[in-house]
Amino acid sequence: MTRSAFVVGAGGAVGEATALALLADGWRVVASMRTKREKVEERLGAAGATIAYSTLGAGEDWRGEALECDALVFVTNLNLTRIALEGVPHDRRIVVFSSNNVAADADAPSYRALAEHEAALWARFSNLAIVRPTLIYGDPRLVTITRLLRMAQTYPVLPLPGSGKARVQPVFHGDLGRLAAGLTNIDAPSGVFAVGGPDVVTMRAFYQMIAACVGRSRLIVPMPGFALKLAQAAGVASEEQVKRAERDRVAVAQDDLPEALSPRTSLREGLALHFSAMGGLPGGGRL
Repeated sequence: MTRSAFVVGAGGAVGEATALALLADGWRVVASMRTKREKVEERLGAAGATIAYSTLGAGEDWRGEALECDALVFVTNLNLTRIALEGVPHDRRIVVFSSNNVAADADAPSYRALAEHEAALWARFSNLAIVRPTLIYGDPRLVTITRLLRMAQTYPVLPLPGSGKARVQPVFHGDLGRLAAGLTNIDAPSGVFAVGGPDVVTMRAFYQMIAACVGRSRLIVPMPGFALKLAQAAGVASEEQVKRAERDRVAVAQDDLPEALSPRTSLREGLALHFSAMGGLPGGGRL
């Protein structure tokens, strides 16, 4: 019997990757997105997905089709996910996305809120997998790295928040899609899974890789604390971002992730794929 999954947030980079991975694994997939994205719809439709348009929190329009599926995957804001799942029966496999910063930056108000949403979901569902990714990259829709790549293309200087000594562990979006699809299986473990890529580098090394990816030699200039405070005062950076400038942003281990699902795309390869997908267009985007 063909298994079926309802993927919410399929219009985004990770949601599309998840839907495609499920389809490749033989699932019947309903790919739900909030707004029409023609190229995404074409790719998913060509792979065999059924396309649905729905908005979480705007009535019950999405639930009829979703509750006919064996598994639900929410690649959406966890607050919206929690609200949407309030009326869902407890007998389905559910995969949701949170953030590694729930553990890495536990004192920040926004991540305390995420931790509360996680706890509320655990109180309702036992057959649940929570994915906590680090910085996600690999697709032009992921704007943080797209902007960095464009800056490296355009400007001779790359301002680096903090000293550049803090470590990062970016994770490729396609690896996250494969992982989420694997966790959707009924025999996959429940738990909280922190997910980072196979490479851990300093922020300075990461910026150097960004510049090398676009084929430019750039001056990377660390921004000291006072400059970050000025950026905060100007509204360019949030207080949480300023506080995180010198903190490592690597995966904080929670439950053991099955080895077969561990991310494997190297940072160098993933950045090349991200830049290629931008197509050389100002602002990026194959969408």
